[in-house]
Amino acid sequence: MKRKMQSSRHMAAGVLACAGAVFFAACGAGNGAGQNVQTEMPGNDTGEEQTELSGNMGEGTVMADAGTATENGQIGQADAGDGAGSESADALDRERAQVRHYYGGVLSQITGTWQLPDGELDTYALSEGFCKMRDNRFAVTDIDGDGREELIVVNGNASMAGMVEIVYDYDPASGQLKREFECFPALTYYDNGFIKAEWSHNQGYGELWPFTLYRYDAENDSYMEAGAVDTWDKAISETWQEDQPFPDALDTDGDGTLYHICREGEEYTCAYEDYKYNKADYEAWYGELMDGAKEMTVPYQPIAYESFQDYTPAYLKMIAEEAGKERTDMEADLGLLVLEEDHFLDAAQKLLSEKYGIAMEQPDPDFEEWTVGSVDGKALFAFEALNAGHISYMGEKFKDVTIFGIYPGISVDRAWEKLKAYGFYASPYAEAENSLITGEGFGNISIWLTAQDHVVTEITVGPYCAFAG
Repeated sequence: MKRKMQSSRHMAAGVLACAGAVFFAACGAGNGAGQNVQTEMPGNDTGEEQTELSGNMGEGTVMADAGTATENGQIGQADAGDGAGSESADALDRERAQVRHYYGGVLSQITGTWQLPDGELDTYALSEGFCKMRDNRFAVTDIDGDGREELIVVNGNASMAGMVEIVYDYDPASGQLKREFECFPALTYYDNGFIKAEWSHNQGYGELWPFTLYRYDAENDSYMEAGAVDTWDKAISETWQEDQPFPDALDTDGDGTLYHICREGEEYTCAYEDYKYNKADYEAWYGELMDGAKEMTVPYQPIAYESFQDYTPAYLKMIAEEAGKERTDMEADLGLLVLEEDHFLDAAQKLLSEKYGIAMEQPDPDFEEWTVGSVDGKALFAFEALNAGHISYMGEKFKDVTIFGIYPGISVDRAWEKLKAYGFYASPYAEAENSLITGEGFGNISIWLTAQDHVVTEITVGPYCAFAG
């Protein structure tokens, strides 16, 4: 029993609990590029350079058919059937659950480590105690109109240079997470796929706050710059940089305002001669681009666990329902208790003691968090109430008790096959083989198998999050 206690403590250590600005001056110049979050500068085409990363932030390798698995991380691809290739509503629901599960992993990383999956966050205000992570915002919604939800992350409580709003898109078919767009967080989204991005500063000569328009390009799954606008009001300054007078001859409507309209494909130069358009020109250009588009209401929420705590459970329960369709031995599955019960340790001990007469005892008075379940003096189960808790099932199969369909005595290959059906995949963080997880974010599950001669001899299961600590 001492060997088991040491093994459990080792496993517990790996089963983590779930519980300088670039200013736009009056004559801004140049094109922003790359990953600079201050993308309010005109000429920064966010569609030209995208960040893509493959990840297993929370995606298994499960197909919609119960009991089968693939290696591409895709779930919910509907059979063509009578729909002649169209996806069923159930398949779309499965994809939505899978995408949200992945976003839950991204949000877990942000809340748990103050890091993005593909870069750093400005955390000065957080580390200095000026604000909390929950003061920032996120939203999960189909913002670009492509039929799949995107993740919008807003880091607004930061230094001016660190303020950013990012639109992420996760493609479950390819397993790729992509930055579709990033900019200073002064954005308005429209239902025609356009984004109006106000610049972080208005240091020019106009009352109209300058902005850049971006349009969604479905072919590239990214946003492209569609134009920018700035103004010069004579009432603010009668001269351009103190020597060139306001061109009254160009102000044909006499309102004392001239517009600089930079159209798609043009280079923004912010020169004296650029301010040559009147309000009617601006309205015609803007109206043609927007074509009656309506502003979208973005369902922002605080970046806090309670805001996305349902994402992973919904996904795992959906997978379990699919995997369970061909099973008849689920009444004594301890893995499902981890999935479904808040107090899964108590529920598992109650099930084993009341239904099977398993004797429960705490053999070490100095380690009250450790309970052993025995039959005829032989320990078959162990329960450790540390790091969110975990269950061990060891030695030999006991009646119809399983953990996600597996048990001591099953072959390693067969165990992997069954676990994949429940959304498990190889942990990228494991120091030993046969360590599987359902995802990296809060609310996921980890399983560790001990094997001898390719046969499972011990199973340990419990809640898991790579970013908790």
